[in-house]
Amino acid sequence: MTQAINRWEPTTGLTLRDAMSQLFEESFVRPFSRSGHGNGYLHLPVDVYETDERFVIKAFVPGVTADHIDITTQQNTVTIRAEQPVEALGNVHYYLHERPTGTWLRSFELPTAIDTQQIDARLEHGVLTLTLPKAPEAKPHKVSIKTA
Repeated sequence: MTQAINRWEPTTGLTLRDAMSQLFEESFVRPFSRSGHGNGYLHLPVDVYETDERFVIKAFVPGVTADHIDITTQQNTVTIRAEQPVEALGNVHYYLHERPTGTWLRSFELPTAIDTQQIDARLEHGVLTLTLPKAPEAKPHKVSIKTA
């Protein structure tokens, strides 16, 4: 499932009550819940933003190592798949098991083309940062005006 990127406006369409309910639900009731789309993947929390030159995606992948992350691109779509394997502890009985295990999967359709040869991916302190430069034809160009 690919998710189209829309500009986020924090105050659009939400009452204070709606915002507080959403915050409580996402933070305390199901902080690492399944995505709710029926696909069995964990919800991958991300921030996505754009500058004139690039898109940046920051994904929260606590405890996941680089060899358990797969990033693919196709045209202007980016897909992130990360896996947190279940620890093999032998014969144990959990009292609590709140740390998420399983597979995170998110796809994003960016509004313009990206330069797939110049993508930079870094994993630091449980945050995956993708820097996706815009393709030259997608960058804004300044037009000079000639006078007679």
